[in-house]
Amino acid sequence: MTDKIELTVLGCGSSFGVPLSHNIWGNCDSTNPKNYRTRPSIYLKKGDKSILIDTSPDLRHQLITNKIDTVDAVIFTHAHADHTHGINDLRSIALINKKKIPVFADKNSLNTIKNSFSYLFTKNDKHGYEPILQKNIIDNEILDLNGFKIRVVKQNHGSTDSYGFIFDDKLAYNLDIKHFYDENYLEGIKGIKCWFVGCLRYEDHPSHASYEEVMNWTNKVNAKQTFLSHMTAIIDYDTEYSKLSAKNVYPAYDGLKISL
Repeated sequence: MTDKIELTVLGCGSSFGVPLSHNIWGNCDSTNPKNYRTRPSIYLKKGDKSILIDTSPDLRHQLITNKIDTVDAVIFTHAHADHTHGINDLRSIALINKKKIPVFADKNSLNTIKNSFSYLFTKNDKHGYEPILQKNIIDNEILDLNGFKIRVVKQNHGSTDSYGFIFDDKLAYNLDIKHFYDENYLEGIKGIKCWFVGCLRYEDHPSHASYEEVMNWTNKVNAKQTFLSHMTAIIDYDTEYSKLSAKNVYPAYDGLKISL
């Protein structure tokens, strides 16, 4: 199997997306398509195997737009709605490909997801649907999946926790984070090829790091490429690109493709 990771950003917006309902664009230039942001998710391929990170509420649109017709596994960062509520759209993938899709999450997140979408996991007399998902609890720091070596990173998300992941020591993915429990984490990914980090807004937030904190992190990590994701309509693409690109820090955008 090839060692190359092919990454597609399916969505890089926050829980409301951009624009918000009522066609609210905030600070974002509505004429720039890179400011159109669906809810957060990425898709990774390695050879003929794939991993989907989170099932955003916009998943159907994301799969169609990016011509994705197979998902070999799903990993969830946490159980918040903007990262999970498109899970029903996996039904068409599973039914067309005639195979169940394994999903991976920590125990608490998996229980929440299963309770909300039980028909995807278990058949009962009430609905009669055949289950299309196989649940798998992430309980180790290292996960070997579909040719990827994945390091699992527990991180604080305000009153709860979320999980970040490092894929093949090339790609770090840390969204929905207030602070890292591992004080040496940033040093550990210093100089990594690619880092996706959550950057919600400029001001402080009870469950997300502020823009200033994120910028301090990017300076410490000094990745070959850093991409800001999970952005609200407060953060305009061109504004941030002009400020940050000289430092190899960029705002992400839906449809961005990277080869690592």
